[in-house]
Amino acid sequence: MFYRFRISITLALLLSLVLVIPAFAGGWAVITLDQLPTGVVAGEPLTIGFTVLQHGKTPMDGLDPTITATSSKSESFVVHAKPEGETGHYVATLTFPVEGNWNWSIQAFSMEQAMPALSVTAPIAATVSQQPVAATAPISAVWIVRILALVIGLAGLVVAYQHKSRLAVGLTAVCLLVGLGSFVTGSSVPVSVEAQSKPSSEVSAPSISQVELGRQLFLAKGCITCHYNSKAAQIDDYWTIDMGAPNLSKFSASPEVLRIRLKDPKMAKSDTQMPNLKLADDEIEALIAFINSK
Repeated sequence: MFYRFRISITLALLLSLVLVIPAFAGGWAVITLDQLPTGVVAGEPLTIGFTVLQHGKTPMDGLDPTITATSSKSESFVVHAKPEGETGHYVATLTFPVEGNWNWSIQAFSMEQAMPALSVTAPIAATVSQQPVAATAPISAVWIVRILALVIGLAGLVVAYQHKSRLAVGLTAVCLLVGLGSFVTGSSVPVSVEAQSKPSSEVSAPSISQVELGRQLFLAKGCITCHYNSKAAQIDDYWTIDMGAPNLSKFSASPEVLRIRLKDPKMAKSDTQMPNLKLADDEIEALIAFINSK
């Protein structure tokens, strides 16, 4: 019995070493999403771009990353990413088959990094374009009078021409003027009957707070790989490498200091190991709001 217990302990230790040693031997990387997806619609292709940085610094090429997505109804699919652009940058096209909440993660090198969950909306039916339909009005007494005036005028013109009568010519002219004038003043452009409302084909992304946006960026940009933050996720949900980087769960700093450090880490500290993630200004502001949130 004691012999079996020692064997079990030995195997557990060996398994722990197998899992831990790669992280210290260069077997870990930071996966940084280009930007957070918004307005995701079921059945429509979504292009995802990301960069894989070994130790958060060195772009890694020659990888075969995959993206796995799983819905709340246990539907799942996997797509392969291909290199595109600069070294270490990959893209993949995802098409979510149905609407709902989807969890997804990127697997590259030795890492599997979960990304913020996506809310996929249902597709909006394509609007059928309708040709304008002219509204036809029934023939009224006014139109009958106009037509009779023209007919009488034309008939009078013939009679006046045959009998050379000035009176007939005058009456004919009056009838023609009345008839033509009524057509000109009474005519109007047919009214077009169009669809009263057309649904928009664009899907608006749900509005989220600056702090929530910063939390999602903290995960999507790979910050949690080196800095654990209990406000971002549970400790068991992500693999945070213990390389001496500070735990940011209770950390806060002035926005000015954080702005410099996030914009260009080496400007804040020349010997820093923190990579420059080339964050946009609005991403930096959202991260500052999250880091300083209570």
